[in-house]
Amino acid sequence: MLAGRRLDEQGKNRLALLLGVFLLAREIWIHPYLASRGLWTKDSSLPLHLCDITAIFSWVALLWRQQVVYECLFYWGIPGAIISLATPEFTLAQGVINDNGTLGNETLVFLNYYVSHGGILVSALYLTFALGLRPGRGSWWKISLLGLPLLLAVGLVNKILDTNYIFLCRPPQVASGLIIGDWPWYVFGMIIMVTLCSLLLYIPFGLQYRKEDRVKK
Repeated sequence: MLAGRRLDEQGKNRLALLLGVFLLAREIWIHPYLASRGLWTKDSSLPLHLCDITAIFSWVALLWRQQVVYECLFYWGIPGAIISLATPEFTLAQGVINDNGTLGNETLVFLNYYVSHGGILVSALYLTFALGLRPGRGSWWKISLLGLPLLLAVGLVNKILDTNYIFLCRPPQVASGLIIGDWPWYVFGMIIMVTLCSLLLYIPFGLQYRKEDRVKK
């Protein structure tokens, strides 16, 4: 991100293209790789967790700079990626860890997890501080409302496929800063916490908008 700020406009755009293509290639590659290793399952491999969705938003925003996609990436991706990187969830079935807790054979799955979540964070910050995109006025609550139909859609998929994407049916196996209490109360807490994180992320930009408005008067 810091290196990108030192580039000229053409260099910044080229770096965004390179990063976007890299993240898109990762998205395409991981599914056949998991299938070839017998690790692809409907329970964990569909891109329906919040970080999976924002991972898609990361390369879409880098390649096409769509404002709504960028705002979803900014508000959902930054807190989600930070929490996921701080409290990673790996299972024995993934082959990432052995039953004694040591690193298993699937180191590429392990690396993919960190590349994916790190890519979300880097993309959101690069778009904001290097390419000059910023959340629109009042966007924090608009994106928060947009998340509700997304949760309903993922919840419907969970019901049909008997899955647990975005942990709407049961909590994750590891402790998470977004999970407080038992089902279904932690789901409401998760929504509230994401909304509060969105507000906190918006505050510096909201203050800047107010400053700009005072200058115009």
